[in-house]
Amino acid sequence: MKIDPKQQGHLPRVDEPAPFVSPDGRFRGWRVPIPGHRSLATPAVVDGRVFLGGGFGSYDFYAFDARDGRLAWQYQTSDDGPTAAAVAEGHVVFNTESCELEVLTVEGTPVWKKWLGDPLMSMPAVGAGRIYMAYPDSRGDRRHYLACFDLRTGHESWKQPIEGEIITAPVLAGGKVHFATLGGTLYCLRQEDGGVEWQEPRNATSSPVVWEGECFFSQRQEVAEGDPARPDVHQAEHLAARAMRDARYRYYAATARKADYLDHAKRARESHRYAASQHADSAVGFGAFKGDAKMAQAMRNLGKGHVHEVWTYQGSKPFVYRARLYAAHGDTVTSADPRSDHVYWKTKLGTPQVEGEDLLDSPLTPPAIANGKLFFGTAHGEVHCLSAESGASLWSVPIGEPIVFQPAVVAGRVYLGTDSGTLICLETGDDADDGWRMWGGRRGPQWEDRLRPRAARSSGLARGRFRHLEDDARS
Repeated sequence: MKIDPKQQGHLPRVDEPAPFVSPDGRFRGWRVPIPGHRSLATPAVVDGRVFLGGGFGSYDFYAFDARDGRLAWQYQTSDDGPTAAAVAEGHVVFNTESCELEVLTVEGTPVWKKWLGDPLMSMPAVGAGRIYMAYPDSRGDRRHYLACFDLRTGHESWKQPIEGEIITAPVLAGGKVHFATLGGTLYCLRQEDGGVEWQEPRNATSSPVVWEGECFFSQRQEVAEGDPARPDVHQAEHLAARAMRDARYRYYAATARKADYLDHAKRARESHRYAASQHADSAVGFGAFKGDAKMAQAMRNLGKGHVHEVWTYQGSKPFVYRARLYAAHGDTVTSADPRSDHVYWKTKLGTPQVEGEDLLDSPLTPPAIANGKLFFGTAHGEVHCLSAESGASLWSVPIGEPIVFQPAVVAGRVYLGTDSGTLICLETGDDADDGWRMWGGRRGPQWEDRLRPRAARSSGLARGRFRHLEDDARS
């Protein structure tokens, strides 16, 4: 939705950072309430600054000092809903939900922007001087496309028609672009020209991760139990893998769980978050008509019926770290062997589910992984830290506000945006907790650096300690 002309040029006042202290006094940091108190996406923390959109429905984008939370600069967008940013090669890249792709310098100077379509519910990926973004051609044939743009000029190199909007963001790996659509179709395109290597409908419920010749993703399955004449049908979810060369599939049976959070009919009747997202949609002009969202795909495959829900959705996104596969399905975190179907451990997090009650809203963010630890936010307002090796709880901190986006972990600090509109930084007490700079876990802005042998890489802050993330998610 275009900004009201009366609002143009009037930037909201940002309060000074206030101290953050955990109830037990063990963890300290700072917090900044973001004007509007809207759902905030994952911060990007690069070169001593925190880059953050003002949330769903906001027309503001911010940069803060990563040490003390003081405002460095703010920028006003023409359309609402800036996503999580990708920061690379001195540029900050994000899109607005309605309906533009924007590029700024890290100092907040506009470089270029492009109107793409309405709505934009996923995030861009950046690599090797290129931006990859999905959009509906709302002023043309109204189909969805995955397109490639030059980072510095905005020139479109190619575009490829796809089934619909994609889940969260594209993944760049090995010269390919991997992604899953809201309808569950997996795609593999060539980065150089957008040619389709393969596409397959697989009921995928997350963005994938690519590691050692396999594509890993979470997958929905409809399960029928009881009387065959009148079966009890419910949704389930598990980890799955596809071999890149010969299209062999396998799934992790031990990770399967009932997934009422993927059941649209149940959520529409009883989910509080579903109702809140309806209100959020109405506030930005999507109360009844969802534009070119093709929302029926998300309703069928993901149980989501609103632009706000899809904008915040990250699903059970898996990651590979030190040759182990990690994902959070519902309230359960799993560690598995990516080379077999063996599951090392499973751990439940957050407020225990009431026995017999359907889990209609997944409470966990995808993990941020650094220094042999997994960091999660929860919809119940907690930050959890687990051992990646054993799944044992190392610590947890009550934040007091729901968290729906993956946190960032840099230089001994966890940075997160809450669903109530607060940017929070907490110190972990271990400077080696480092390397998860933004959504998807990129180690730094240099795409080519991650393709060189590890021995050739330089050391330094937020580099070198984080040993392994092969999917290069979002960049």
